[in-house]
Amino acid sequence: MATDNLTTIGVFGGTFDPVHKGHLQMVLEARKWLNLDEIRLVPCHSPPHREPPRLDSAERLKLLQLTVSDLAGVVVDNREILRAGTSYTVDTLKTLRREVGDKTSLVLIIGADAYNHLATWKHWRELPILANIVVLRRPGYQLPATGVLADWLQTAPAEQIHRRLRQQPAGLVTALRQTPINISATEIRRKLATGILPDSLPSAVRKYIARQQLYGFQDKDR
Repeated sequence: MATDNLTTIGVFGGTFDPVHKGHLQMVLEARKWLNLDEIRLVPCHSPPHREPPRLDSAERLKLLQLTVSDLAGVVVDNREILRAGTSYTVDTLKTLRREVGDKTSLVLIIGADAYNHLATWKHWRELPILANIVVLRRPGYQLPATGVLADWLQTAPAEQIHRRLRQQPAGLVTALRQTPINISATEIRRKLATGILPDSLPSAVRKYIARQQLYGFQDKDR
């Protein structure tokens, strides 16, 4: 018989190059809507499907730690950076599953764009064996209509998703509509390189970038 007492841990990965307010909005909304006990931000060391981050892993990790230092229930997980090499989600979920056991619900949170290309990920068919998957929907990205990825998707009201995540440690694949976010890390990096500190960066991140002159930033008023 199903029970509703599993601990729920969200897993949200990315390059965070740099972390910005859009990331925070996604994380906080997901934690609230999914009623997660904890959500872990996992900075990628070396992404397998995109160009290397502009900032090195240590600095991106520092920016993340500054960002979440006062956010209850949000923590930074540096296992991909410590592991080095190419960062594969399946490897991260395997190590997490070994740590938390089978009485914890792991919830992999990814964007619709990432889900559409999930079949290119390493050992992608293992992902729903290791965790539940919640796809954040946003304008401009359609979810698969045919094939395995379409078959995996299950639609349910938010309150049913809450309950199912507390009943099963893995296996649920569903989608959740997020509030539209119009923030681009590429645009942030472009502005920083021209001496502009965008408001889309958290305050602590703005200060650290300015102090360390990251992303080519130089204060024009100095």
